[in-house]
Amino acid sequence: MPGFRPRALKPPARLRFAERLAGHTRPLPLFHDLAYGNLGPVESHRQAASGSIVKIVQVPGAIVACAAASGGHADYSDEDREAPLPSDNNAGTMVVLHQGRCHVVDAHCINHGDSAKKYYTVNDVLFNPLNPEQFISTGNDCQVQLWQLPKVDEMEMSESITSAPWMMNSMTFGDVTQDLVHSSDGVNIAVSCRDGTVSVFKTTDLFTSRTTPPPDPETKLHVAPPDVDHAAGTVLWGRGPSERFMYTSSEAHDSDGEGKDEGFHRAHDISRGGVLYSFSARESGDAGAVSPDGSAYVLITCGENNRHPIRLYDVARKCGNSVAKTTLDPSTSVATFEVTTAAFSSDGRLLAVARSDNAVHMYDIRALTKGPLARFKHEQLDATGSPGYGAVHACWVQGRDRRRVGIISGGNDGCVRVWDPLIASSEKSQGKVLARTEFDVAYFAMGDMWTGEKPLVLGHCGGGLYVYDHLDGDGLPIC
Repeated sequence: MPGFRPRALKPPARLRFAERLAGHTRPLPLFHDLAYGNLGPVESHRQAASGSIVKIVQVPGAIVACAAASGGHADYSDEDREAPLPSDNNAGTMVVLHQGRCHVVDAHCINHGDSAKKYYTVNDVLFNPLNPEQFISTGNDCQVQLWQLPKVDEMEMSESITSAPWMMNSMTFGDVTQDLVHSSDGVNIAVSCRDGTVSVFKTTDLFTSRTTPPPDPETKLHVAPPDVDHAAGTVLWGRGPSERFMYTSSEAHDSDGEGKDEGFHRAHDISRGGVLYSFSARESGDAGAVSPDGSAYVLITCGENNRHPIRLYDVARKCGNSVAKTTLDPSTSVATFEVTTAAFSSDGRLLAVARSDNAVHMYDIRALTKGPLARFKHEQLDATGSPGYGAVHACWVQGRDRRRVGIISGGNDGCVRVWDPLIASSEKSQGKVLARTEFDVAYFAMGDMWTGEKPLVLGHCGGGLYVYDHLDGDGLPIC
């Protein structure tokens, strides 16, 4: 009929139903998807450590944190060894939370005078990848110490259990021992040293009883030529096709402050104990990361005028020339900055770079030269103008569907925050706070609650250590 206009028809019933299917619903923000709004502290140890927390590691049922000590520097002369100790050089350089108890362990210390002890800064801790009841530590006393947790049968756990971890063995090196890294299969553990060496041990040989002499390293690597006085910087194991390789960077002991320090960056073949090839970068090392499949290596260095080149290498093909290169964005808040962490996402496509200017930038390594995909930033520095250490650590988390990813970082605004790449950086819901402390965040560790680990363990610069768990409506941990 002339002028007739039919009414708009509703979609067929099957299409209306499909709109309500799970695959067609709008995904929750990552913060809510992972129920981070239910996180709350279940253990608070406000002054457990002697100083700023340096590292936190955890396994189901146990958490180990190491910390700095006032006056806990290395002794390079008799004058250093005999110098008076600061009044606040106290125990607390290693704190162990085990079976509901908090143990302050006398680690990396020596007798000083008639009645005092000197406590050295503990630089790193690592659980035995083949036995979670054992762990290893390094310190400014130039030692590596091996530790055993008390063995407790689950059926016999009670309030009477108070025994602390005990030292199984120790080894003395020629200089300060620094970082600990294990191979992807856990068979080997590497110890980096301030003298520019990296010692590789068999894990089973390393964790021996006190009655057995410490083992010699299977391999000792040098991060720089013998005539160059450099310290070991970043030390990383390969994965998958590159699992028998190790990637190292060197750093000058005394920086010139102008970014003109030279650095050496090498790939080593552990099975042969030699340098496999060198990377093209020549600046001092800053940070690095190996992709989950072991095919790519990202190296960030520090050059002149506070420029930080970032290079991508195809290590699957053993290529020392970069396949992509760009420069990190300059800081908008401080004159100079360092990169504190670089980390790949689980699919190896995205890279998180945490910086000492309180920023976290996200890159797509398939388009590295285009710059950051997203720029996140913790709140402004404190009112006194102290730069602190900025974003000290960053790691990736996955949504429940295992497809969505986000970044967790801790900054000197005292907050651990979650950054959701699907939310605009300008949105108020971006950078939701998981935990907040009265001091700058020094370190944090995320855990897998499905294996018995705690979702979040936080340490701050004042020596406090806090354990977070998911809580129910009554404020009780969800078992």
